[in-house]
Amino acid sequence: MREQRRGIGRGAVALAAAAAVLAGAAGTAGAAPAPAPASAPATFGITTPDAPAGGGATHTVTVNAAKKGRFELHMEPAEGFRWWDLVDEAPKLRRSTPTGGPEACREEPYENGEALAVCDLPPGEHTLTYTVAPTPDMEAWGVEVNVYFRPDEGSPAATGQSVFHVLGDDPVEKSYRVFGRDAGGRLWSHQTLSKDTPPLDPWWRQDHGSGWGAYDAVTKLAPIATDNRGGGVVAREPNGTLWYYPPSGVKWTDRVLKPRVRVGTGWSAYNSVRGTGDVTGDGHADLVARDMAGVLWLYRGTGVETAPFAARTRVGSGWQVYNAMTGGVDSTGDGHADLYARDSAGALWLYQGTGDPARPYAPRIQAGRSGWNAYTAIIAPGDGHPDGRGALLVRDREGVLYWYQGTGDASAPLRARTPAAARSQPYNAWM
Repeated sequence: MREQRRGIGRGAVALAAAAAVLAGAAGTAGAAPAPAPASAPATFGITTPDAPAGGGATHTVTVNAAKKGRFELHMEPAEGFRWWDLVDEAPKLRRSTPTGGPEACREEPYENGEALAVCDLPPGEHTLTYTVAPTPDMEAWGVEVNVYFRPDEGSPAATGQSVFHVLGDDPVEKSYRVFGRDAGGRLWSHQTLSKDTPPLDPWWRQDHGSGWGAYDAVTKLAPIATDNRGGGVVAREPNGTLWYYPPSGVKWTDRVLKPRVRVGTGWSAYNSVRGTGDVTGDGHADLVARDMAGVLWLYRGTGVETAPFAARTRVGSGWQVYNAMTGGVDSTGDGHADLYARDSAGALWLYQGTGDPARPYAPRIQAGRSGWNAYTAIIAPGDGHPDGRGALLVRDREGVLYWYQGTGDASAPLRARTPAAARSQPYNAWM
C-alpha cells in the first residue's frame, strides 16, 4: 500500500540554504543587479512578464556572478496552485533554452524527468533570455520561476525567485484536502483532485500524525488546499479545552498544520462546534457553536494565531433540530461562505452567508427534501471543479463517496450527486 507517502511530489530545484537576492517582480522590469559582494556567489535581476495562452513572452535573468559556477533555472506551480501533471499539463508551458551566456546553455533532466536549464558561467555579469509559449489550451496557471547559482568552489549557493501568470480563460482546478481520523487516533488526508492518482483514492493518503483520538470534536475552519493554505483546524478535548492548529502555508509538504495554540476552556457547553469559513466578510474564517438549549453562537475569526476568535455573538435559537451541520464553502456564488444543516427527518437546509456579522445567515432554504439521513458524513472540503462553486462531499453507509457540486443559485444550490470514490477508509471523524 502507498498510504505512507510523505509529501506531494514536486520537480523543483533543490535550493540549498543560501543568501537569496531577487530584484524585479512578475510582469515588471527588474533592476540591474548590483555587483555581488565577496560573501555572496551571485545576485540576480529577474524580469518575468505574463504570457498569454497561445502566445508568448520573453523573460530575462541577469546574473552577476562573483565566481565561476553553475546556473540553473526551473519552473513550477506558484503558491495557491496545485501541482501539475508532468505528462499532460507541465509540457504545455513551452520554454526555450536560455541564451546569452559565454557558452551555450543546455537542458538536463531533473530527477523526476522534467527539464532543467543549465548554464556554466564565468565571473561577471551575464544577461540570459528565454521565451515561454503556453499552448492555446493551457490553463491559467501561476508559475514560479526559480533560479540557482552555485560556485564551483567556496561560497554556498544563491537563489532567486519570480512569478508570472499564464493569461487564459480556463481556470486551474484547485485541489483540497479531505481529512479523516482513524480508530487509532491518526489523522490522514486525501486530495480532492489529483493528477497522478484517482481523486480520493482510499489508499493514497498522507499521514499527519497521532494523538488526534484525544479530541471529541474536530473541524476545519475553512477548506484547506493541498498547498496547505486555508482555515486551520479546531479540536476540543472532552474536558472542554479548545485548541487551534493554524495552517502551515508551506506547499509541497505533509506539514499541513503548525503546532496547536490553546484557545480556552468551557467549550464542553456546546454539543456542536463547526467551522464556517468567512461568513462576516472580513477575510477571516469563523466558527459556530451550538449550546445544549439549541442556541447557535458565532465566534468571529481574528486572523491572530495566538487569539483566533473574538467574543461570541448570538445567531439564534432552534438549532437543536439539526443532527449535522457543515460549512465553509460558497455554493451560491455571492462571495460568502454558506452553512448546511440536516434535520432529523433527513432534509437538508441551506443558510446562505450574508457577510453581516450582526446577521450572518439569511433565512433557511431547503436544499434537499429527503434522503440525507442515508449519509454518515457530510463535509465541505472545497471544490475540484473549474467553475469554483463550493461542493459537499458525502459518505453513505457502504463507504461510497459522492460529490454534490454547487450551482451558484441559492434557490437550487446543489447539483445532482456524482460519484467521488467507490470506497473510503473507515474513519470515525471527517473534515
